[in-house]
Amino acid sequence: MKKFAALILLSVFACLAYAQSAEKISQIIESQEISYGQSAWLALSYAEENGDQASYEQALSAATERGWLKSGAVSDSSISLQELCGIFVKAAGLKGGLLYRLSKADRYAFKELKANGTLDSAADPSMKVSGQNAVAILNACVKKSGGAK
Repeated sequence: MKKFAALILLSVFACLAYAQSAEKISQIIESQEISYGQSAWLALSYAEENGDQASYEQALSAATERGWLKSGAVSDSSISLQELCGIFVKAAGLKGGLLYRLSKADRYAFKELKANGTLDSAADPSMKVSGQNAVAILNACVKKSGGAK
């Protein structure tokens, strides 16, 4: 009987964790302008086994520690397309072109995604990105990397 109760309790916690993750994805997709915290959460969710359990602030801190973002980013502030490309290219482990490999700069991550057709040729590096577009960009990066973590 104790094993059954433990199994039920574990199932309830698993469902709650899944619901939290689904709620965050819904929030992100509905966002008109994705924030630093939301983009870091998406990248961490892909790159780390339990990354989807983190809050936006924890994900931002983890992304900064990994060198995906420069320190000083505020979780609620809107992120530019260029910085978003930098996070997602690094999280997906894309090799990129020569200049990206040498510098790991967001500028060259943006140029790489533009050159390989992930981004529209008219995309501006300073533009703000909707949550729906951010998820599409991350999916394209993951697909180009072969889907492996």
